Amino acid sequence: MRLPSIVLIAAVILVWLADAPARAQGAFDVSVTNYTKIPSGARYVTDLNENTETTNAAEIALRDALAKRDLSYDLDGTIGFKIGTQHDVATSQSEAAFDPSNTILHLNFNSGDIKGTPRIGHIYRITLNVYDRGSGDVLARGDVTDHGLNADPIGTTPAMVQELVHGLEF
Repeated sequence: MRLPSIVLIAAVILVWLADAPARAQGAFDVSVTNYTKIPSGARYVTDLNENTETTNAAEIALRDALAKRDLSYDLDGTIGFKIGTQHDVATSQSEAAFDPSNTILHLNFNSGDIKGTPRIGHIYRITLNVYDRGSGDVLARGDVTDHGLNADPIGTTPAMVQELVHGLEF
């Protein structure tokens, strides 16, 4: 009786492990619009939307991803990559609402600790705009979003940037 149970448990674990990479690849929502191809071998420069730890990590991941595409970083580059990050709380309801008809203030204090109640999730988004520095023409723009409950921005940034760069046309 114990041997069939062990075999069944081992089979379930193997199926779960085999399915894990497929789930990891579809974990992000990617949206990229290409207006024209990015010239291969082009020299580029990066611009940051803001100077934060997550945006700096995204820039490092972007430089690594572009180096694999044979683009070289140069302060006098002809192509600009403007990258930014946004980390927000995602709620299905607003945190506070005022009803003027009965003068009641509604506050949402849902911590998600009660079984069956929705948890407050986190949204981590990386945005990218690619432009020609001489003319200002936009070559491509896009974003990638992680809707994980407790997203680790620094840990997911390289994979997210890789997905974003994968959507660009070179």
